[in-house]
Amino acid sequence: MPTVAYRVTRTRRAFVNAPVVKKILEQELDSEVKPHFIKEFEKIVANWKHKPDFQGRKYITADTIQVNVYPVGANKQIYIYVTGGTRAHPIPLTPKSSGWLAFMWGGPGSYKAKTGPGGKFGGPGTVSGGVMTFAKQVQHPGNAPRNFEKVVREKNKDWFAARMESAWKRAIRAMSKGG
Repeated sequence: MPTVAYRVTRTRRAFVNAPVVKKILEQELDSEVKPHFIKEFEKIVANWKHKPDFQGRKYITADTIQVNVYPVGANKQIYIYVTGGTRAHPIPLTPKSSGWLAFMWGGPGSYKAKTGPGGKFGGPGTVSGGVMTFAKQVQHPGNAPRNFEKVVREKNKDWFAARMESAWKRAIRAMSKGG
């Protein structure tokens, strides 16, 4: 499952298990960092018709401060297919009512995706010159991975490092005051 993980590693390893430090770092991750990254992913799927929900999980160890954000819910698989890409594959009939697959089709190359690799987000694509087509099975050509996680990670790397540095400084000050 695609996730994005952010890690900050500092030489302050001896302090991370101190109760006051851990508490302050956890508060920062829960109140600021996780919501920020969940919103970043929600922006990506904002105009999708079948958008997934996102959740985050924090990990604090002596070596790492990490936040993982991942899709959940009924539409998570759609997100996984788009962000990770797919190989060419058959789409067989799974009848819902009429026993036919129905889709707009204008010939090879008629579909223009609004999302693209490297951070181009835009929701559902369009079919130029399309007519309603019915088939029992189709061969999907596959799609290139969009790598949404990489784009979010690169965009927010400095922001995350600054938030964690600020939390570290608050935690060290709280330790020096006796906690």
